Amino acid sequence: MHKKLIYTETAGILFTAAGCIFMRKLYAFSNYGLSGVLFGSVNSSVWEYAKSLFLPYLVWSVIELLCLGRCLKRFTSIKTAALCLILALYLPLSYLFVKTDTNGAAEIVISVLSVTAAQLFSIVIYQSPLKPERYFSVALCTLFLLLSFYFSFTPFPPDSPLFADRITGQRGIPPLGYDLDMNLTVSK
Repeated sequence: MHKKLIYTETAGILFTAAGCIFMRKLYAFSNYGLSGVLFGSVNSSVWEYAKSLFLPYLVWSVIELLCLGRCLKRFTSIKTAALCLILALYLPLSYLFVKTDTNGAAEIVISVLSVTAAQLFSIVIYQSPLKPERYFSVALCTLFLLLSFYFSFTPFPPDSPLFADRITGQRGIPPLGYDLDMNLTVSK
């Protein structure tokens, strides 16, 4: 079981990275529709890019649960803690270091680092004698709270620099008729 766990956690890094790339383009792929708003990144803010890590990681966790057949309560507790770790690493690192990044390399490194740390955390907790299933109810409440943030912060972003687009400074969904390409040429 130890090797299977390591394989699924490694595959999770790759799945989350691929999903992250897709999620960042989903808003444009959906022709700026509702599915792009709900699941994709509507701007280049730190929060919207964190969303693009959140959902693929959550989807992979469900796939992993089906593959491994682990105890649901233990699995949910560990994966929710790992998801919180992704956000705790990604949000501040991305906010601090991506401002000066011009080619997007720092964004990619921070994303992969966050997901890898979460996967390693999961492996360590699985192999430890700790009993995270005792915190199942807390983990479930935390997961639902994170999901409510996921779906509500795009249309109603808080007044924080984490939610401001790095290019335009706008928060949330761009207004209809807003031409991002026009703004890019004007700001250069």
